[in-house]
Amino acid sequence: MWPFLVASARGAALAVRVHSANKLLPLASVSLMTIAFLLVLLASFALALTSRQRGGDARAFFTAGGQLNTVLYFVLAVGETYSIGTVLGFPGGVYAKGSTLALWFVGYILLAFPVGFVLYPRLWRAGRACGAMTLPDLFRACFGSILLERVFALLLMLCLLPLGASQFIGLTTVLAQFDWTLPPDILLLGAALLTFLYIGISGLRAPAIVSLLKDFLVLVAIAAVAVAASLAWPNGAARPLKPALQPLPSLKGDSFVISTILVQALGFCVSPPTVASIFAAKSPLSIQRAQIFMPLYMALFPLLFIVAGYALTHTPQPPRPDATFLTAAKALLPSWGFGLTLAGAALSALVVLAGIGLALAAIVARNLVPHLNDTEQKRWGLVIVACYFVLSALGARHAGTLLTQLNTLFYLGVSQAVPGALAIAFDRPVSARRVGMGLAAGISIASVLKLGDIEIGGINPALPALLFNMLICFAPSAKKQ
Repeated sequence: MWPFLVASARGAALAVRVHSANKLLPLASVSLMTIAFLLVLLASFALALTSRQRGGDARAFFTAGGQLNTVLYFVLAVGETYSIGTVLGFPGGVYAKGSTLALWFVGYILLAFPVGFVLYPRLWRAGRACGAMTLPDLFRACFGSILLERVFALLLMLCLLPLGASQFIGLTTVLAQFDWTLPPDILLLGAALLTFLYIGISGLRAPAIVSLLKDFLVLVAIAAVAVAASLAWPNGAARPLKPALQPLPSLKGDSFVISTILVQALGFCVSPPTVASIFAAKSPLSIQRAQIFMPLYMALFPLLFIVAGYALTHTPQPPRPDATFLTAAKALLPSWGFGLTLAGAALSALVVLAGIGLALAAIVARNLVPHLNDTEQKRWGLVIVACYFVLSALGARHAGTLLTQLNTLFYLGVSQAVPGALAIAFDRPVSARRVGMGLAAGISIASVLKLGDIEIGGINPALPALLFNMLICFAPSAKKQ
């Protein structure tokens, strides 16, 4: 594996030298912004190298051998929450759709913390008891059905496909800030290669280590832009804030907000990257300690809201909503500070992308392709990750949707895993047949309501689908015979 990674890195270096020889990126024109950005990426790679461990089985590759302490579990789990979808998507959503979007975006993450405090240790114990590395592993072991495992794995794989594209959409916005003459596809594939190298070095442990640097940069960058926006606010406001924050007439009301908070909080707790983080933790105590402090990160949302408000009332206006945060940062920060901000935003995508890629690879290699040994699982995992990154990068080049819309689409499907996960966590005697029927019904109802744009009291279509799913699973007749 390691020689392959070294060869990949040498190939990337050769490509850079060739482009430099052709004066696509002359050294004399490199700005402080570019230098700061590239230095951070190099530092992240150096950090990833410190996580390298010789040998290691598939468990070490996909779930860090279940040895992440409280700090590393904390930064890895927070990385799943505060991805580029948050850093760029939250202010972009407020800019495009008004203040109502902020309620459900903040609400579902805040609700997920106490739910996770109760649910995660129970899932960890269940997973440790049967040696699970993925949620489909857990379904097979607890419900005794290979068919359910395969169907559920296929569902999760389909749900994860747009999530990778959303990270690359964010990276496209970041890379667009530079005046590089390299083609956008080459830049995105370069970012994919760096993420692939993270994974190849030591699997899930490398993104966890890099998250330490990412979290520091994201925290400092968001705070710096918000403080600068607050200081600059009195000067040059083009319009008042209150009318700018009014929700669009087409935006759904309170019932949609509340139902979305409920669905996405539960869905977040059973998403494949979250479950991989749970199984990577050293103990249930490590998980609960981390969950206690995670709400402190909610301080980022008021700061991002300030940035969105500044962008709504000042010039220059962002070229598109997802560029709101970066447009404000570019106007308010010095060149080197903007470069560090771009690096933090890029790492927030790369770390999460690594987690998503590993979660997808584990599901395919363990639950969809049968009878692979440890070495084969790791080899298949790298191939799957590479293919996933390339397809996601290319898909992002042709997607024109808000990051928050892709986020909603992901939760529409993954939330239907909640009944089965609750049955396992709380040791409810539910049959595989009922879990499968509930899953099929939930997905069908959610798809019909969403694709048909059918309104039921203005609520998120995933909620009635989830309730029907739970009714099938936990009805009295659902008990095992």
